[in-house]
Amino acid sequence: MKPLFKMDIKNYAESDARIRRPSARAIIRTEDGRLAMVYSRNGQYYKFPGGGIRAGENPAEALAREVREETGLLIKKDSIREYGSVLRLQKSSAQQNTVFEQENFYYTCSAEETAGEQILDDYEKEAGFELRYVFAKDAAAENKRTSGGRQMCIQASPSSRLPGKPRAGSSGPHFSESRAYPLRNDFDLVMIARDTAVLEILGGTIPEPSVEMAEFLLRNAVQFNPGPWEQHSRNAAECAEKIAARCPGLDPERAYVYGLLHDIGRKFGITGLAHVYDGYRYLSEMGYANAARIALTHSFNMKDIHDYIGKFDVTESVQDEIQALLAGMEYNDYDCLIQLCDSLAKADGIVSVEERMNDVKSRHGYYPQKKWDMNLRLKEYFEEKMQEELYQVVCISGDVM
Repeated sequence: MKPLFKMDIKNYAESDARIRRPSARAIIRTEDGRLAMVYSRNGQYYKFPGGGIRAGENPAEALAREVREETGLLIKKDSIREYGSVLRLQKSSAQQNTVFEQENFYYTCSAEETAGEQILDDYEKEAGFELRYVFAKDAAAENKRTSGGRQMCIQASPSSRLPGKPRAGSSGPHFSESRAYPLRNDFDLVMIARDTAVLEILGGTIPEPSVEMAEFLLRNAVQFNPGPWEQHSRNAAECAEKIAARCPGLDPERAYVYGLLHDIGRKFGITGLAHVYDGYRYLSEMGYANAARIALTHSFNMKDIHDYIGKFDVTESVQDEIQALLAGMEYNDYDCLIQLCDSLAKADGIVSVEERMNDVKSRHGYYPQKKWDMNLRLKEYFEEKMQEELYQVVCISGDVM
């Protein structure tokens, strides 16, 4: 079966024991394009009907049984077709020194119109599983809502407006949605992220990590390699969110996620250029192509690998690969935004672009002039888009250079 992506959290040791539990999952579409999904009333998320393949069962038999139990629907067995597979690897939450390994086989199929009674186990009853018909994009959006109702006011201060330029299209303060959602444990979170990514693929979009998933990935990465890069990432994320909220066409939540994950390659050790490549590979493997490119592009505002400031600790072939990837990209506003925010965020706070570049120069002994100049042009570019002064928007207090 064609692999869709690999949800490998890499939070385990290669020597750990493995629990293998292959599963079969159903993609059932109605004539109007909706999907038959299992909704958890208590968890407030959607999942594809399906579950573990028992000993002696083939995938089609497991698919029919699981769909019948979870939804009451009867699968038309001659309609079953392969769609794609997702391998999930994650440290077990139940057993020490153990990896949960699950190959998830997704099948498109049809079902009889009338649903019978569900046959739920205790866990499924507690979760409040019920059959719902929903469009892929709506199910994905529900799954990505933030637990705890993360909220940010983005009202501009009058003093932040550029002189003589009223903010275009302003309609007062905006808030992210504050509906309360239950906190999800890490194990459920990855399961939800897996099915959400498949929903996004079905909906014709590139999978994006939710805020919860991004927070989990960062938190997990810091456990492997703690350091000031965590707070740098969080500061960059907050800057990106504030700026994106004032720029037409940019999504503040996506910007926040990209800021959180731009340095995720540091999970794999104290490295230089390698962290860029490691982050790109890590997120690409999980299907998060847009976040992966940010992990790559954030260090190269001129698309030139020779402008990297730090150790060149990858092979020449990897350097060539990075340069080829950069050359083939047309930078978008998210690439440029995280480049700018990377040039604003220190671990101990937000500073001016000039102060941040001088800090980097003092630690490494140099800073390429064309890269310096481009950072200042990015500042001007986003001030023009926002019609506001950057340092007021990101809340730098006191005098700036």
